[in-house]
Amino acid sequence: MKLLMKDRKRAVYAFGKIRDTVKYRLKFAHFPYIAKALLTERSRVSGGLNILDVGCGPGNMAAFCGDLKGSKWFGVDLWEHQLSQASEKQVYKDLFQVNLVAGLPFRDNSFDVVICNEVLMYLPNAAEVLREFHRVVRSQGKVFVYNPISWIPKTMARLKALWRRVYQEGESVALDGQSNWKSARRPCRIKYYSFREFIREVEASNFQVVAVTGFRLFRNRIRAMTRLENYCWYFRMIRFLTFRYPFLAADVLVVGSKKGFSSGNVTELRQRAAA
Repeated sequence: MKLLMKDRKRAVYAFGKIRDTVKYRLKFAHFPYIAKALLTERSRVSGGLNILDVGCGPGNMAAFCGDLKGSKWFGVDLWEHQLSQASEKQVYKDLFQVNLVAGLPFRDNSFDVVICNEVLMYLPNAAEVLREFHRVVRSQGKVFVYNPISWIPKTMARLKALWRRVYQEGESVALDGQSNWKSARRPCRIKYYSFREFIREVEASNFQVVAVTGFRLFRNRIRAMTRLENYCWYFRMIRFLTFRYPFLAADVLVVGSKKGFSSGNVTELRQRAAA
């Protein structure tokens, strides 16, 4: 009993810590959006949702969203140390070590929602993985795909490939040509999208795009820029701009639905994106 209470306290602490961390961080501004969308999805079904968190990492997304009345979270990631941290959150029903280059080890129509958070940029087979999402999602199910975009994707991809020849971190791996992922701890970014290319790739996997929302104007590690996020006015100003003009954003969330999604639901999602 004491061990059970200890596990619960650890989970509550982790949840509260994540909530505090993301409150005014634009890096995590999509977390509340997805959490609200999941509540909407939960209200439309009689039982709980089956949610697949692709590239779950340490489990921050599931911990932030919390309990959804009988819903079940399943997580997949490439590395054991990430899955171990996700397990400590006490949120997932099950976790799987999966190399997405080989696809997803799940049956057709297994999930109501698939969340893919900053994963496609590391994959050489992003289009195939999106089709895998379509396969495992049930009719009227949703996919939430969050990824950075670029104004000059082809140029950035070439520069990144050139830079990798000069320098690559010892614990990282590029999945487009290196197979030593078991000895690595993080992936290298290999794929860049423009705003339109990203949307078209989701549509090409037979999802109907029902919402497109931006969250950050800049992807940066400049300390002075990060400090601006301590100010509520800055956070709200950026959110205002990127929600209304997502093509200006550095990060974009595309919401897709499998066939059978009603026009009324489409309108609702688009209104929420503009709110």
